[in-house]
Amino acid sequence: MGARNALLDALHVEFDQLRAAGTMRGTRTAYVLPALRELLDERGWTARRWRPVPRQRRGRPWGTHDEGFDSRVALHLPDDVGELLVRACYWTSQPIVTRLQAWYDQHGDHWRGQLHSPDARWRGAGPSHTDLHERELLIARVVTTGKVLREAIECALGTAGR
Repeated sequence: MGARNALLDALHVEFDQLRAAGTMRGTRTAYVLPALRELLDERGWTARRWRPVPRQRRGRPWGTHDEGFDSRVALHLPDDVGELLVRACYWTSQPIVTRLQAWYDQHGDHWRGQLHSPDARWRGAGPSHTDLHERELLIARVVTTGKVLREAIECALGTAGR
């Protein structure tokens, strides 16, 4: 048992040296985390103190669409980085989300403007193309944690901007 522990200790030391040299990334998180930290710095988010996010109902964040992705990636972020990411995305997007909510209050919550409430009846009028374009512009400005993580993954892989 002692020989096994010595071998494992030696492997951990070697892995730490390879990681420090940038030669080996042991996990997806170890590979993406430096790019994520750099991205958070570039956005000026690490230099700020962010208030906690208010309690919210569960569900898809405002400003997201029904998007299909080829695969899922699980990352285990350190608590401080994960908390920073969630708070910064929430408070950065809050003014845009407020405008988006006002848009839905005016035009309806269906993709074409029809309300989903049982009392609502389609009257043949909906938002104009200009209104729909405005909604798409607002949605594009909402910063979600998923968007930031995908950008960090693209940076880590060297595929950003392609």
